[in-house]
Amino acid sequence: MQQRLRNITVILSWAFIFNSYAVDIQFVDVTEQAGIHFVHAGGIDLRVVPALVGSGAAWRDYDNDGWLDLYIVNAALVRPAPDAVFPKNALYRNNGDGTFTDVTDAAGVGDTGWGMGCAFADYDNDADADLYVTNYKANIFYRNNGDGTFKRFSSGAGGIGHNGFGAGIAWGDYDTDGYLDLYIGNYIEYTKVPQGDEVFFPYDFFGQTNILYLNKGDGGFINITDAAKVNGGFHLTLGVAAADYDTDGDLDLYLANDTDQNILYRNDGELTFTNTNRPEARSRTGDIRSGMGVTWGDYDTDGDLDLFVTNWLDENNVLYRNNGDGTFSDVSARSGVFESGLDKTCWGTAFFDADNDGDLDIFFAAGHIDPAAWEAHGQADVFLENNGDGTFRDISEAVGLRESDAYGVGRGVAVADYDADGDLDMFIVNSGGKPTLLRNDGGNRQHWLQIRTIGTVSNRDGVGAFVKVSAGDLHQVQQVTAGDSYLSQSSLDVEFGLAHHKVVDRIVIQWSSGIVQTLTDVAANQRLVVVEGE
Repeated sequence: MQQRLRNITVILSWAFIFNSYAVDIQFVDVTEQAGIHFVHAGGIDLRVVPALVGSGAAWRDYDNDGWLDLYIVNAALVRPAPDAVFPKNALYRNNGDGTFTDVTDAAGVGDTGWGMGCAFADYDNDADADLYVTNYKANIFYRNNGDGTFKRFSSGAGGIGHNGFGAGIAWGDYDTDGYLDLYIGNYIEYTKVPQGDEVFFPYDFFGQTNILYLNKGDGGFINITDAAKVNGGFHLTLGVAAADYDTDGDLDLYLANDTDQNILYRNDGELTFTNTNRPEARSRTGDIRSGMGVTWGDYDTDGDLDLFVTNWLDENNVLYRNNGDGTFSDVSARSGVFESGLDKTCWGTAFFDADNDGDLDIFFAAGHIDPAAWEAHGQADVFLENNGDGTFRDISEAVGLRESDAYGVGRGVAVADYDADGDLDMFIVNSGGKPTLLRNDGGNRQHWLQIRTIGTVSNRDGVGAFVKVSAGDLHQVQQVTAGDSYLSQSSLDVEFGLAHHKVVDRIVIQWSSGIVQTLTDVAANQRLVVVEGE
């Protein structure tokens, strides 16, 4: 009898553990009540590749009022009628009360091209966020005027214009000179529009080379792709993300390539990069799958950045653990993420601590590539909880991502604390439909800290800064990035869950300039602005 009671107690204890998370955190769809009325122009009658594989979104406080605003990229019309209303990208200003106002026309950022990706960056270090948008055909660059409006540069202005099939973006100071450079991933050589019932297969197309633009610091850029050895090699790049994976003080680049070998470019520190798929520099991250989304994060809290890549429905998503010696190990199976993406075409993704317990969880969006399947049945997005022991478990339904609600066709994903309540929310762009803003309810029940970096010697956004936070037995690292996921950009702020800790013992910031800054005894539950050198 005593043994039976002990067994019942164990069962009830496990039941409590597994069910408590659903009580603690829920992702609630607040898109309509937030005033976001955007509709992506892709659709079941538009079997054109840019409409099928796009688009992304970006969070940024473009008007410096203290609230994160939202930019969303749209598709276009194949054969518009003379009186057609053209779909356009949208900028939503955060009102600070949980709602947004569409300010696209007033700000002058309503491009009507075949949109793909977007990312903000203060490229000229003038304290406001400029915007780059990738398109099928000509990309768009908007300079922030500082008064709530933007100036659209011509395609060749400053040497930053490019006419191709733009996809992922990664702003970063790749030469550590204090100015942000721009890396653009390009997709396919798209020369025809499929007709009738033709289905898109990426291996029917040639790829395009990628572009690295070096910021000269005078408002202009120069193309140094070939000299830097980062052209991507016609590998159908979709996802792009920069990170200092080897902790040597400069930003490296990862490319998620569709139906081809992914590439990790190691920054050698002299404006040249090494393709680590080569035998003499092999990082073991160059799998051949249908790479879509990519995100970096220290999921195992060992002090270096690990890598997660999303893939096609009959391939598994891959979690690469950083071994700390320049190589990675595929831990997809042993970590519990292997099956989470099977039978789903997976796109935008993010590492983030949704419940503020001190370790990074994983989210990724899913959605068919064949429009004929969109209305038949959806593919549910997935949330993987970090168990804190190197493994994850799928608790998507428990946190509100129900299969029955999965009518979206997920593409870009961007994460941010848009309502400034201490937990991270998610925005998902759905191809051919309305997007989804998921508010995190309950994630702020544990303690947290958010850090915004402002560079003085480094680039003003602090992109590339490596931030280490210690609170009791919790030790975490994150890096400030500008562009990742899938065609998207999450908030520049780095956010740390602190569990039960009310005080952070130590914050160490290693800026891209080489300056190391230390703060001690910092109170939890605040948004902290750190200026380099102060």
